[in-house]
Amino acid sequence: MTAMRVDAGRGWGWIVEGWQLFAQAPGIWIVIMLIYLGISVVLSFIPFVGGLASMLLLPVLAGGMLYGAAALARGESLEIAHLFRGFQDQERMGPLVLLGALSLAGYALMALVIAVFMGGGLMMGATLDSTGTIVPPEAMGGLLAGAGLIVLLIILVIGFLVAMVLFYGIPLVMLGGQNAWPAAQDSIAACWINMLPLLVLGLIYLVLAVVAVIPFGLGLLILGPVTVGAVYASYREVFGGTPARVNLAK
Repeated sequence: MTAMRVDAGRGWGWIVEGWQLFAQAPGIWIVIMLIYLGISVVLSFIPFVGGLASMLLLPVLAGGMLYGAAALARGESLEIAHLFRGFQDQERMGPLVLLGALSLAGYALMALVIAVFMGGGLMMGATLDSTGTIVPPEAMGGLLAGAGLIVLLIILVIGFLVAMVLFYGIPLVMLGGQNAWPAAQDSIAACWINMLPLLVLGLIYLVLAVVAVIPFGLGLLILGPVTVGAVYASYREVFGGTPARVNLAK
């Protein structure tokens, strides 16, 4: 699918449209978020396998919430069952899990980069000790700092790529009917050409997240659905050519 470039100010507009979608069915949205968080907590208690399952199933559950947002935008009712829509649609479940596998591969690559950096540091130290080479602390510190900065940049790049794959990739699979790899490619391209509005969205989101965690984190029950609605609104505009049309008649 071809992505469109939008104005930077649309980052705020997507948040507003996300709030409008939440305001149509706040009670159902909060229940959906509680169920989602409950599933995440249960998986987190399962050693090793739980973490892997969580990464693989996150796009499936997120796809279900986006399906619910799309239903609301069409003027339909939001249902708790929408959360599990990705599991019910077998044609969509496979590609959504593959998106989760791509993100898992990205995180594994980040861990590998850190391991190589730490292992390389230990090997260099052992080599210097065995040869009796004396390196001034200032020089060693500068070398490690430089290598650490390079590793940090690599990790940030991988992290951004994972986020770019998922941001539009999930709605492209769930709502657009694409397969995982084409959706990942289109999502990265769309994020790249819309970096400014997404940056605005991200900055606003950070402020809202800080506010949301103040009342014992209860604000996240609202911020979560608003975020889902904002992602849907962004997807509709970037890949549909028009802002998401939210039905406010209810």
